Amino acid sequence: MLNAQEIKLNDFKLIAYDIEAKNVSILSYSTLDKNGKLNVYLKRHKDTVFYSYQLTNEEVEKVNQLSFGKLQDFVVRKKLDKSTYYAGNRNYINFKVKNNNEKLCFIPPFMSSSFNDIIDLLKEKVYKQDDSARISEFEINFDQIKNDIQKQNEIDNYLPEKSLPPIRK
Repeated sequence: MLNAQEIKLNDFKLIAYDIEAKNVSILSYSTLDKNGKLNVYLKRHKDTVFYSYQLTNEEVEKVNQLSFGKLQDFVVRKKLDKSTYYAGNRNYINFKVKNNNEKLCFIPPFMSSSFNDIIDLLKEKVYKQDDSARISEFEINFDQIKNDIQKQNEIDNYLPEKSLPPIRK
């Protein structure tokens, strides 16, 4: 089943990661081809699994909204509110549109709601873990990905450290 709509983003990658002492740990890695096929690597507690999901025409249309501008345009803030903490993972997105290579390290609280809606749509599939969608392992150049993330992390250096709120006494 091929979609009538094509993804306008080339070499699309969406990655959830953690970083500790400059060591990048990949938690999920997803690619999206021009036909809207989302291939997923997911590192779980005891194993790693691979899935493949087909986006609907509506989902493809929504993802294509990322091609309308620069990723930086979706960043709406660069600081957490005072007494606010962030304990979630960081994310890295990378794709090419026309001749531009767009990449960004981000956390949802810093992004626009329209951007987060698109990422949530994809993440819902990434973490779905539908056994009928399991596929065999596909090749991932983790060294290259970690290197790309570290470089971009230095550019997007406003992301907060992962932390929990202080314990109240």
